[in-house]
Formats: sequence, structure tokens, C-alpha cells
Amino acid sequence: MITYAFFSLLTALTAVYLLFLFRIRAGLRYLLHEPAEQLPDIDDPKLPFVTVLVPARNEEARIARTLASLRAQRFPADRVEFIMLDDHSEDATARIATAIAAEDARITILPSSGSGKKAAITTGVAMARGEIIVTTDADCEHHEDWLRAMVHPFMHGADIVAGPVVYTDRRGFLRRLQAMEFLGLVGVGAGFFGIGYPRLCNGANLAYRRAEFTAVSGFAGNSGIASGDDEFLLHAIVYQRGGTARFVTAPASVVRTDPAPTVREFLRQRVRWASKGREYSDGRFVSFLVLLFVYFLFIAAAPFVSITSPAALGAGMVLLLLKVIADASVLYAAAAMFRQPFRPLDLIAAELLHAYYLVVVSLTGFFGRYTWKNRMLSNSGR
Repeated sequence: MITYAFFSLLTALTAVYLLFLFRIRAGLRYLLHEPAEQLPDIDDPKLPFVTVLVPARNEEARIARTLASLRAQRFPADRVEFIMLDDHSEDATARIATAIAAEDARITILPSSGSGKKAAITTGVAMARGEIIVTTDADCEHHEDWLRAMVHPFMHGADIVAGPVVYTDRRGFLRRLQAMEFLGLVGVGAGFFGIGYPRLCNGANLAYRRAEFTAVSGFAGNSGIASGDDEFLLHAIVYQRGGTARFVTAPASVVRTDPAPTVREFLRQRVRWASKGREYSDGRFVSFLVLLFVYFLFIAAAPFVSITSPAALGAGMVLLLLKVIADASVLYAAAAMFRQPFRPLDLIAAELLHAYYLVVVSLTGFFGRYTWKNRMLSNSGR
């Protein structure tokens, strides 16, 4: 009786999950079939003045690479500035960046006025001259036409623009699994934009009008949360202000970054991202996230319940197979859109861990404390 009830509930939850991914897949198809937009010419007089903000903390190994890719942007030099915000780095990040800035008048190095990424961005916006703010991370690389790809939608009425971020280092099993998982996150985020319900984005590739940031008072109400410098702002601009959001899929818009070097660092990063979940204000979205958490909890338990009888084993295998097929459909579409490799064997390996990882990360992010770049944080930001 308990087994029957378990699989009845799991069947219903699976139906919800499949419907959700069907909608995401439809959103990705919509984006994929949008007419390709021509990037504005470098000498287009309508190109706005842009401020690129680069919050940085303890990135001495990668900051030079990031600044090099920004300096290589094909964008009018008199209409762009790069501001690196040093978030109290304990290594040589600021010194390396300062030496590079001495060679390029477009680069300014500023200390953050507070602690954390949101404080750094707030400091940068206050000092920015650009009408468009573009944010990226200090461990990223960019196509030389990235900035024009991200700015172009603002020339056609957009208020906030998100772009894709991918892991390109796939050396080793751990990195490949991270690349697969991250591709799924970015794909789901893009799919939400495609169905007209933007919910997820990544601050490593985000742009918005400075006036919109000011109108929503920046990160007011969530400044104490370690994560969410991207999504909370997206929600405020779109759902409080009624702003127009776009997701850019042009090849030049893809930002490349590195996966975490260890399992421990990977989990810390994902826990930090999950910590903002309890602060979402949209009750409908929060209810859906809770439903998804219950689904993954049931999926995690399914292999153990399946061994109780042949019928349970058959039901468990069918439901797990449906999940794999649905996940694969979204991942394949995202891989095609962002021109990333899709390896079925990596997918299978990731599926074996997917539910367990999500349950652990969700619970830790909701209740726990964690360390990030030598800072002890909690979901309240303390």
C-alpha cells in the first residue's frame, strides 16, 4: 500500500516535471528560431555609453585574462569604461589589475564600499558614467563582439538583458559533469525568457539600464543575501517596474568561465546560489520550487523503493527513464543554442547524481552556513 501510494505521487510529480520541461523546451525553440540580429556597427552613432562592472575578490590567477578580453572588445573607446571593484581581496588581484589599468585609460580600479558582490556593484553603479550597466565576473572570458551583442537589445527598447554563460574547460570527469549541470541551469533560464516569464539569469553576463537600477533602489530588501545580485534585480525590473527583458543568443554573447576545481568548491558555489531561494517574493514561483524539491526528493528515494517488488522496479525504471529523456531534450536544445558539446555518457553519469545533489544543496542553502572566498556566510548574509 505504501509503495503504491509512493509511486502514485511520484507519477503525478513526474507529470508536473515533464510539463515544466516541455514549456522550457518550447521557450528554447522560440529563442532558437528568432530571426538572427545583426550586431550594430562599431561606428554606429546610436551606440550608448556603457559601463562594464567587474566585481572581484581573490582572483589573482584570472583577473589579467578577464581584463585582457575586455580590452579587446570591438566597441568605441569613447563610449565604454571598465570598472573593476575590488571586494577586499586578500591576494594580488588589485595589484595586478592596477598595473593593467595603468596601460588603458578605459579601466578604473575602485575599492568596494562594503562587503560582498552587491555592495561592489552598488559602488560601481554610483561611479558609472554609462547609461547602460553591464556586469561580468572576474574569472570570465569574452568574445571580442560580446559587448555589442549585449548592448544591441537596448537600442530596440530592452530594459534588462541576459546572456549565456558556459564552462569550456572539460578536462576530466568532474569538469564535464559541472559543464553538463551548468548548461542545464543556463538552458532553463533561457527557456523562461523564451516563454515570457524571465526568472533566472547569471550576473556574469547581465546588462541593464542604470535608470532602472536606480528606480528599483538597486538591491534594497535583499542586500543581506550573499547571492541574487542578478535574479533579484531581474525580478524587480520586470515584475515591479514592468520592464522589458531579453535573452541574447548570438554566438558573440556567450561568456566563458571555469568550473570549480573541486567537489567541495562546486557544492559551496551551488549552496550560495540556492541560499537566495527563501527570499523570492513571487508566491507562485516559490510554490513551484517547493514542488520541484518534493519531486527530486521522491526521485532520490525511488531506487530504494523500487527494490521492494518487481512491479515497483518496473514503475521506478519507467519514471526515471522519463526524467532522463526530458532532461536530455532540454540539454540538447541548450547545447545546440550555445554551441556546446553534448555527450550522452556525461548525461547518464549526471543523472545518477542529479536528484541527490539537488536535495542536499537545497537543504543546505535554506538552513545552513557556508564558506565562500574565505568568508563565512549564511542565507541571511551574516
